[in-house]
Amino acid sequence: MPPYADRHRLMVSGKAGLRQRLCGAATAVLVVLASSAAGAAALVPPDQAPASPPMPQVAQDVENPSAKVRRQALRALRERGGPETLPLFARLLADAEPDIREGALAGVIGVYVPPPPKRSIDGAAEAFQVARFRVELWPLPDELSRALVKALADDWPSVRRDAAYALGIVLTPPVSDAVAFEIMASLSDREPSVRIAAARTLGHLQVRSAGVALVGRINDDDLDVRLASMNALGDLRDEGSVVALTDQFRFYVRGSAGRAALSALGAVGQESSVPLFEAQTASGYPAHRWAAYEGLARSGRAAAAAPRIEAAMASEKDPRVLLAMAFALASAGRDGVNRVLDALTDRDRADAALAYLVELGRPHVAAIAARLGDPNPVVREQIAIALGFIGGPEAAAALKGASGESDPTVRHALDVAQVRITRATAEPAPRAH
Repeated sequence: MPPYADRHRLMVSGKAGLRQRLCGAATAVLVVLASSAAGAAALVPPDQAPASPPMPQVAQDVENPSAKVRRQALRALRERGGPETLPLFARLLADAEPDIREGALAGVIGVYVPPPPKRSIDGAAEAFQVARFRVELWPLPDELSRALVKALADDWPSVRRDAAYALGIVLTPPVSDAVAFEIMASLSDREPSVRIAAARTLGHLQVRSAGVALVGRINDDDLDVRLASMNALGDLRDEGSVVALTDQFRFYVRGSAGRAALSALGAVGQESSVPLFEAQTASGYPAHRWAAYEGLARSGRAAAAAPRIEAAMASEKDPRVLLAMAFALASAGRDGVNRVLDALTDRDRADAALAYLVELGRPHVAAIAARLGDPNPVVREQIAIALGFIGGPEAAAALKGASGESDPTVRHALDVAQVRITRATAEPAPRAH
């Protein structure tokens, strides 16, 4: 039994009681925004329409003894949307009817993750993925954070699963120790989908104390839990997991577990993995080459390999691998960022390209900001998002210079990015874990 198992078993044995005691202490760490009407108006999604009945009536209906009336209140809240609905959704998360609790979770997620233009979002897991770069920066009411943490212990697996995803959407790192404990405890949930949601959320929220527990989940009975745990270790850049991930790769190699292990190793980018990365650049599997070039970039070895990467680009056919090669070159200070920028127009590669741009960061702000003048509004929107996450005075100046933007979706992305930078400047440095 792995060394962490006894500790984690003891932790989970007190799960229900600790959930109740810690729930009151759970504090929201997402977004401290100005409460002025102007500050909120800057973040209102395009085409958000007012709803009826009036909120005082809906608030009364939320507490009505009739489940039918409460369902009508839930429907009214979901139709209305907006941050003013969040405290009422929090109350419905404790409803006696499971379908109302499920609907309240969907409502909360819908407030923070409106569907992108010309696209629908199918469920909490997909919303979690979209939210990575497109979450709305609404303040998080204390009562909602407490209700979401409590929902991790709901009787219904779908509620527990979606509560884990919702916490990943509405929170931002660093999370409190109390909340981190609760999400980590869900790694031992009897339902695999809940364990998957917990693993993904822990990685996204950078809960570094979860590394040992996630390593243990690499041997979960459920394949998808194993894959989610390896991806989460990559998100955490957990160097303590390198040996276990390497063992997984060497055992499975060609299977999905092997690909996930190599991808996680590429995300960690530890120097000890460089020989493996170099060997896999010649792999016959595109996913292996992709992860290998990411690993070279993050290990700091791309500069030494740059001539070989540039030569290999001439014969590489897979567009995903070409994008990873461009990322590696850009990370080494070579010409590559423009190839990453060009990939923003490719729907299959746009999300990866956006993530690379954010990771490349401030040394490349000038090249990134230059694309705010791109004729394609989809590109301009993604550039605004990237600059908001990169931050700093140069990014802020570039966003301010785009104030004449005519496309409403791009304008919204610009507004959110500016608020994100303002908030990051005003907030104290995150505490150590």
